[in-house]
Amino acid sequence: MKTKQSVVNQRKSLYQDAERYHEFLKGDKRVTTPRVCGVCGRPLASLVLNKNEYVTTVPHVRFHLDKIFHVNICKDIMSCYRTLKRKGEL
Repeated sequence: MKTKQSVVNQRKSLYQDAERYHEFLKGDKRVTTPRVCGVCGRPLASLVLNKNEYVTTVPHVRFHLDKIFHVNICKDIMSCYRTLKRKGEL
């Protein structure tokens, strides 16, 4: 079980530890792989089968922690809360 405070702390530590980050809005087509929120597990991008490319379905932030390791989270913390509550983890 997660608490709201633990969700806040996870997100806060990502913002503090990241070398840089990029924000993606809904409908952004710069995505080439499926993405999932690192805090709540919500899918952030989906595949459009007709065009065979990914498009973002949720506004999110991509953190570059080093040259290899990247983490994605929902841009809005309320989205994480809602997803975790639906899963029964909050």
